[in-house]
Amino acid sequence: MKAPFLVSLAALAAVAAACAKPAGPPRPDENAIRTALTAQLAKLPAVFVAKDTAALANLFTQDATWILPDASTFAGRASIESAAKALFASYDSGTMSPPVIDKLVVVSDSEAVTFSHQNYTMTVKGKRPASFVNPYADLWKKGADGAWRIAYEVNATGPAAPAAPPTH
Repeated sequence: MKAPFLVSLAALAAVAAACAKPAGPPRPDENAIRTALTAQLAKLPAVFVAKDTAALANLFTQDATWILPDASTFAGRASIESAAKALFASYDSGTMSPPVIDKLVVVSDSEAVTFSHQNYTMTVKGKRPASFVNPYADLWKKGADGAWRIAYEVNATGPAAPAAPPTH
């Protein structure tokens, strides 16, 4: 009686194993990704104060797109560095609060989207200091070197100015 029971038990185990769903890939560690992205964003205040164009550009992928609040768009790290140079030259001094990630969407262990904001104050040349809130959205990609960089960023300080009417 023991042999038929063991055969039945083995057959039942084989059927159960065949019906079981295969384990999928492990879910990305959202806390670890949030920590890594927060660390990258935390570099921004020092970059802003130091007007360090190379450090700003290094936060982006080689083929990144950076869209400023006025809807000007820069593609590629070299273009982003050039735009940062012009931006930094436009003000005498500035300060920026630490970034706040308002929402994180983890796409995979190497891709994520953040919706964030920072407060900043800057003294544009020839003007009084002004304070702003800068909400922005970033598409992040983790490179082969393990560093998270921005692949696409959209900044806003309010609605974009209406487009100029076409001239004919």
